[in-house]
Amino acid sequence: MLKINFAGIVDYSSVDFPGHVCAVIYLCGCPYRCPWCQNADVALANPEVCREMEISEIIKNLKENFIIDAVTITGGEPLMQNETFELCLRIKNETNLLLKIDHNGFYPETLQKFLPLLDFIGLDIKAPFTEKYGSAVGRDDWKNVVERVRRTCEILAEWDGKKEARTTVVPTLTDESEIIEIAKIANKYKFSIYTLNEFRAERTLDEKFQNIAPYSYEKMLNLGKIAKEYLDKAEVYVVTSKKGREKI
Repeated sequence: MLKINFAGIVDYSSVDFPGHVCAVIYLCGCPYRCPWCQNADVALANPEVCREMEISEIIKNLKENFIIDAVTITGGEPLMQNETFELCLRIKNETNLLLKIDHNGFYPETLQKFLPLLDFIGLDIKAPFTEKYGSAVGRDDWKNVVERVRRTCEILAEWDGKKEARTTVVPTLTDESEIIEIAKIANKYKFSIYTLNEFRAERTLDEKFQNIAPYSYEKMLNLGKIAKEYLDKAEVYVVTSKKGREKI
């Protein structure tokens, strides 16, 4: 039986697939080392958190869940594992669930193979397409990363499915100027949703970020309003610990 490196499944979420109730599958491993990463154990494939799981068992779990009408596959970075395609293929062939993947943009050619199976994609755009991307993702080869993410955006601009660009707003890395540039990217590549997520200073990959306070609720709302000024059609959302997901 084919196995996949798996961190767990949330049986019910009303926020991970907008407009639907979905299960959330967490897959392990990531090519980035974002210092502020809020899911470091999964990204690093920590064996205390991650384990090999038969894909058949995951499908069985989904089939037995009568509450959901969709599934989101997230990470880590789902496209890092070759087995993820088989998981997605079986979800589409063996269930009636809508399918969403959360992607960090690092695997554009791989993503292209997945698109016929997807109903929705969430793409992390972590910084403007400059050397700041390297700081955001913890890699020195920022030009390579930016080129990959740009290529992913180009592919998605030609795709008819629903697509969301997302940015975690990290103090010291992300402020008004960065949000403006990222909003321009989301607009250029025709994303239908742009979401700003509040940073959480809990168990970050780099412990120094645990001492950084997230922006205030008011600041997050203001950044959302600024982003909206640079988007022609996309809906803008802000996600905060105070009020959850709010449309701007």
